[in-house]
Amino acid sequence: MPKHKPKRGNPSIDMTAMCDVAFLLLTFFMLTAKAKPQETVVVDTPSSISETKLPDAGILTILISKEGKIFLDMAGQHTRKSLIEDINSRFQMGMSEEQQIKFANAGSFGIQRKQLKQWLDLPPGERGTFPTEGIPVDTADVNKSELADWIHNARLAQFRMKQEGKVKEEYVMVVKADKDTPYPAVQKVINTLVDINVNKFNLITNTESDPGKKKGEKPAGEGK
Repeated sequence: MPKHKPKRGNPSIDMTAMCDVAFLLLTFFMLTAKAKPQETVVVDTPSSISETKLPDAGILTILISKEGKIFLDMAGQHTRKSLIEDINSRFQMGMSEEQQIKFANAGSFGIQRKQLKQWLDLPPGERGTFPTEGIPVDTADVNKSELADWIHNARLAQFRMKQEGKVKEEYVMVVKADKDTPYPAVQKVINTLVDINVNKFNLITNTESDPGKKKGEKPAGEGK
């Protein structure tokens, strides 16, 4: 007597719930994501064969335009908020809470301290058109240098945030100059860093191939 084979049907999977979850996650990330602040200066860096990589976070960048103007950009909203609270109190700038929050969320800036409130009151898209000569530098007297003051107090603010557990590392100092930047402008920045005892910093460049390296050869210092 032949065996009876049960009728087999094609299994069906209801993907409705999976689609709902996917769209829910997509909507969440779209609503919570923040656009990167518009940069106030475009820097075309020179090329080099250096292969050193910078960390993804905790960077304080000094930007130098091809005209020699100096800008600052620092990571971390908590640090920037702590920094501007300190600066506002020390110099009695009379900044509102809203202006301080704007500074914490802003990108790079390169203006005199007395112009900061006016710059922050502009829409983010118009800040790049604000007339500026960059952050003032005084290499004769470091106590009068606004650049030195910003860098010193930014590092202190980052250290405070590290003590409070809001950040993991202290700032990594980075100098990013345009390939057409006059050397005296770069030298001013380096002298300022030395004057405030910042003796370790990185220079940002574009990576190019090493003409002296054979194909398949490993970078120096890498194990076989």
